[in-house]
Amino acid sequence: MAKRYTVENVISMIMDGNSSDLEQLGEDEDEDDGEEEEWTPNATLTEGSSESSDEEDFRDETVKQTSAEVEGPTTTTQSTTTKQSAECKDKRKEYRWRKVEYEPPAVEFEECVEEASEERCEWTPYMYFKQFVTDEMLQEIADQTNLYSVLGMYTHMGLVQMPNVRAYWEMETKHPTVCDVMSRDRFLKFVSDDAKKDKLWKLRPWLQKLQEQFLCIPPEECHAVDEMMVPFKGKSHLCVYMPAKPHKWGFKIWASAGQSGFLYDFDVCQGAENPDKEKSDVGVTGDVVLKMTSTLPTGKNHKVFADNYFTSVPLLEHLNGRGIHYIGTVRMNRGRGSWDFRVNQDNNIIVRWCDNKAVNLLSSFIGIEPVGNVKRWDRKSKTHIMVPRPAIVEAYNKFMGGVDLLDMLSALYKFSFRSRRWYMYIWWHTVTVAVINAWNLFRRDQKKLEPQMKLMALRRFQASVGTSLTSAGKGRIKLPPDVRKDGTDHFPTWETRQRCKHCTGNHFSHAYCWKCKVHLCLNKDRNCFFAYHRAK
Repeated sequence: MAKRYTVENVISMIMDGNSSDLEQLGEDEDEDDGEEEEWTPNATLTEGSSESSDEEDFRDETVKQTSAEVEGPTTTTQSTTTKQSAECKDKRKEYRWRKVEYEPPAVEFEECVEEASEERCEWTPYMYFKQFVTDEMLQEIADQTNLYSVLGMYTHMGLVQMPNVRAYWEMETKHPTVCDVMSRDRFLKFVSDDAKKDKLWKLRPWLQKLQEQFLCIPPEECHAVDEMMVPFKGKSHLCVYMPAKPHKWGFKIWASAGQSGFLYDFDVCQGAENPDKEKSDVGVTGDVVLKMTSTLPTGKNHKVFADNYFTSVPLLEHLNGRGIHYIGTVRMNRGRGSWDFRVNQDNNIIVRWCDNKAVNLLSSFIGIEPVGNVKRWDRKSKTHIMVPRPAIVEAYNKFMGGVDLLDMLSALYKFSFRSRRWYMYIWWHTVTVAVINAWNLFRRDQKKLEPQMKLMALRRFQASVGTSLTSAGKGRIKLPPDVRKDGTDHFPTWETRQRCKHCTGNHFSHAYCWKCKVHLCLNKDRNCFFAYHRAK
């Protein structure tokens, strides 16, 4: 009787170099397999080569998507339970993996209609930040003025690192942009809320509305789904240990980020939400990808990239049903420049490419062609050589790093504080991400409207946002330009005549804004004072 293969078996045979079963899938399984030969993938597959016979070998073979081991011949002593189990498995979908030419589907991206960038042409960094962190969100957490100051203080603390929080107020080390805004004791008592059901009840309104604000931005074509870690070593039921991460202890956040590092969707991992829930055919990790991509519009040909922690064939089918395409690595062990592949009846392709070690990928929209080249160091010849690289590998390397880029940017100017309130670490991480998203949106608009202008660095952008937050609604402080529209304490005074700050012409005025420290026309012909402070 023929052996029964799971998808894991097929991938193992393709990826691990176990060729005896893989290459004999159309032959009589009752014959003695004999000694197994090491499978070596072919660097090229051309018509008329010996590989043509393999296509016939795989033409009529089936692979069943089950979790069972490879089964041997059926015996007469099988129990009724085993038979029922086998019948249940037979109902699952069968996959036929063949060595045939892969035909990529049409995947031209239909870009979402975005609001005109011209509407934001006069926006400042502070206004971009407020695109995601709104007044309503701040009002729900604490008093609006107090929270503005705390946010601004945190952003400045991220730029000027000190041994501990109290050092910003101590006489020898005090930092004016922090200690002049708020007293130390008032700062340390920040954040309180009413109790709610889930473990993130203190942050739930904040997280939900921040997520809504992120999703208002039209999504990019390519998205990476991965984990983010918020470092934390204190006591919390949500804290996890992940030895493969740079920060091994902390809170795990599922994230969907674009190629630019813009975070579109996220969810703080709280473990199994419902242990009694029936298991999905895509698995727990596959459900994460489905959840992170549930907010993407259907039928726009978005591309999703993920690592081997999430990848499965049923996941590809679910995403294909919504017009979303996928590339992901596959869990396997272990050449260079050579490859091999298999295609199933749903036009999904499994590819193994041999670099320093085997790279294994599963895709629903891109295969081997067009083959490019990549430079690699050859130890034997002690020189660089050009190694063939399939298109699927190039695409994965190009678009998979969105979440990693976001992690890198988050760590650049993030204030490292200590608190017994574990939820503060998650809250502050989301604020940091909001600043980065605002910076990404600012850069995106700047490239469209003023492509010749040098892009603003994240450090300067964060400093501008921090200054605006600590200055909004306050007087007698040297303010950045965007605070002119906060509607608070802008009084005209009479000063020495100087050039108007707002006029396009060469006009002079004695009128002077007490808060903004600028001269503005204020007469029967021109009211630049009103125009300059008018909030749009």
